[in-house]
Amino acid sequence: MAMTRSRPASRPSRTGSLLRNTVRDQLQDGLTQEIFPGAVACVVTGPRVLALEPVGFAQIVPGRRPVEAHTIFDLASLTKPLATTTAILKLCARGLLELDAPVAAYLPSFANSEHAMITIRHLLTHSSGLPAWEMLYLASPRRPDGRRAPACRSIAEAVERIGVTPTSASPGTKVEYSDLGFIVLGHLVALLGTEALDVYTKHHIAHPLGLRSLRFRPPMSWRPRCAATEMGNAYERSRAADQGLAGRFRWRTHLLCGEVDDGNAYYVGGGVAGHAGLFGTAHDVARIGQMLLHGGVLNGRRILAATLIADATADQTSGLAEGGRGLGWAVLQPWFGRRASAAAFGHTGFTGTSVLIDPARGAVIVLLTNRVHPSAESNAIVEFRPAFHDAVLEALDK
Repeated sequence: MAMTRSRPASRPSRTGSLLRNTVRDQLQDGLTQEIFPGAVACVVTGPRVLALEPVGFAQIVPGRRPVEAHTIFDLASLTKPLATTTAILKLCARGLLELDAPVAAYLPSFANSEHAMITIRHLLTHSSGLPAWEMLYLASPRRPDGRRAPACRSIAEAVERIGVTPTSASPGTKVEYSDLGFIVLGHLVALLGTEALDVYTKHHIAHPLGLRSLRFRPPMSWRPRCAATEMGNAYERSRAADQGLAGRFRWRTHLLCGEVDDGNAYYVGGGVAGHAGLFGTAHDVARIGQMLLHGGVLNGRRILAATLIADATADQTSGLAEGGRGLGWAVLQPWFGRRASAAAFGHTGFTGTSVLIDPARGAVIVLLTNRVHPSAESNAIVEFRPAFHDAVLEALDK
C-alpha cells in the first residue's frame, strides 16, 4: 500500500527556524543521554507543519536502521484517545451510547453489585475503580475469595473477566489509570458500532482524515518502515515472574517490529484492543490534533462535534486524588511542562510516544520515540518530556 508523504509547509521566519533548531537540539540531547535510540517530533500550528524532525535509529539490534520523518511507531496508549475515545464519542453522537449510562446496560457481565454503578464516563476518565492492569493472557493471582481468574484468549473473554475483577474504589471517587477500562471501551465500539475497533478506526477516523499509515496490525510489507520496540515481552515476562505467574506460557522472544508491544493487545486481542495496538507516524498523530483544534473538522470532513471535544478536553475529575482527566484525554499534567496553558491536553504511551495539544497557541506537539528498544528498563523519558515541551513552547512564543 502506498504511504502518504505530506511535505511540511515552508515558513521562512525566525520563529520557524528557531523552532526547528530547538527541536533538533532537544532530540539530539535525548540521543546523547541514551533516553531513546530514535525519535520523530512534529510541531504544528494552525494548518502549518513547522517542524518534522527525525533523529537516530528506528532499530539498533541486530543491525542499525535510521529513523525517517515518516517512520511508523507503535503508538501504545495513544490508542486510547486517538482511536477508542474518538470512536466512543462518535457512537455517543449517534445516540448509540450514553456517557452516564451504566456499562451494565450494554454488558451483562458488569451487572453485579461491585460493578453495576460503573458508567461509560467513569471508564473514559479512569475513575471506575478498576485496576490499572492485569496480564489477562495469564491466570490471575489468587484473589481474596481464593479463586483465580482463568487466562483469556479473546477480548470478549477479557471483558467477562474484567466484569468480575475486584475494584479498588467506588466509581467516581478516585482516579486510577486503567488499561482494563479501555479494553472494555474498545469492546463496546465493536459491539455497538457493528465493526471491530480496527475496522471502525479505518473507516471513520483514518480514511476520512487521509491518514493511510494510521492503523492496527500493520502488514508485513510495512515492517521496514516501523520503529522496533522490545525483544519479545521481556518487561511483562519479568512482571509475571515477580508474581509467580510466568509458568509455561509461550512468550514472544523475537524482536518486535510492526507488531504490538503490549501483551494484552497481542495475546488476547490479536493486535487490536481499546488500550493499545494503534500504529502511525508523527504526522498522522498531528493531523488528529489539528482536527481537534479545528472543532472536529479537517479537510472539510467532520469527525467529531465541537461540543463533545470541549467535554473530552475539560477536567472531568476535579477534586479527585490523582485527577487531571478529561474523556480519554489527560489534562493539567506535570509532563505537559511549565509553559503549557491551562487549556492544554494530551496523552502518553508506554513505548515512548506522546502528544500535547495547546489550544491557547493552536499548537500540536508530537514526540514519538522507541525508548523501549531494545529494552524497557529505562524510564528517563519521564524527565525528558516536560523539558522538551518547555523548550518547544518557548521557541513558539518568540
